[in-house]
Amino acid sequence: MRIRVLFEGEEVSLRKDYHSFFVSFVKSVFQRVNLLEEIFGEKKYKPYVFSVYFGKDFKADEEKIYAGGGLSFLFSSGDPLIITNFYNGALKLKEENFKIWNKNIEIKNIDLLPYRKIKSGNVIFKTVGICVLSNKEASKNDFKNFYIIPTDDLEKFNKLLCDRVNDRYRFLTERKDSHFIKLNPINIKEMVVKHYKGYLRGFKGIFELEGSPEILQFVYDYGLGIRTGQGFGLLEIVKEL
Repeated sequence: MRIRVLFEGEEVSLRKDYHSFFVSFVKSVFQRVNLLEEIFGEKKYKPYVFSVYFGKDFKADEEKIYAGGGLSFLFSSGDPLIITNFYNGALKLKEENFKIWNKNIEIKNIDLLPYRKIKSGNVIFKTVGICVLSNKEASKNDFKNFYIIPTDDLEKFNKLLCDRVNDRYRFLTERKDSHFIKLNPINIKEMVVKHYKGYLRGFKGIFELEGSPEILQFVYDYGLGIRTGQGFGLLEIVKEL
């Protein structure tokens, strides 16, 4: 289930490590429905994923991104209660004429998008933004090896991906079963991005995922990889095979 929040206002400039602005927006939404402490009170997997679209007129330079009038925010979750509360919280912000980042940017529309049910065990996805996956066996100081992408070592990547997806699946669904999942690259590009005064290494592009329809639905609803609650890992379906 997905919600799209459209913004309107004058052009706004953001640092390239912009994700923190939208994490603050999510916190403001859940604060309005008294779920801020429940969701953010402790470090745990977040029951959603989001991404940002800066509009067709967006520009960027070495330090900043300049968003045009088509700024939108896409929020996804497999939990109907999370979706309902996010919608209600965003609606309250709209009624308050809430200004994003204290600038002349405010909520224009909040739309619940049509539900997409995955029925196949093979789906081609494309990234919305960037996906990030970490290797727990590597040191955080070893930037190149701590973050892993499919073109590094596909077999190792898929093992780590399967472990991470199933950890999140069991935590968020409260089920004990595990599912096979495998990524087959089609057109993958490495990305290094600023994030919270540091850097992350990830990837974007098009790839096929193999697995049960249930686990592919989970990834579609909750995102792929890590830091999904910070705006990484949202996917769109290209086609089911």
